[in-house]
Amino acid sequence: MTQEQCERAVKALNESGHLASYVQGAPNDHGVWLDDVWNAALSEATSFRLHDEEVNFWASHYDEKMQRRQPTKLVN
Repeated sequence: MTQEQCERAVKALNESGHLASYVQGAPNDHGVWLDDVWNAALSEATSFRLHDEEVNFWASHYDEKMQRRQPTKLVN
């Protein structure tokens, strides 16, 4: 997991209406946390770290969205 992947995943999550943040625990420990997840049973908000597979999914989701925004180049 890289910092860049995590940052793209955070952007995609935030654009989708989720509150997410990038956290670096150690030099090679990059992660994404979902913040303020409401737990009705406990009547409180909690945060939790996403698994690497979920970070990869959201990072690729962001990449695909950015590719769709790119203007297409015409070749003569």
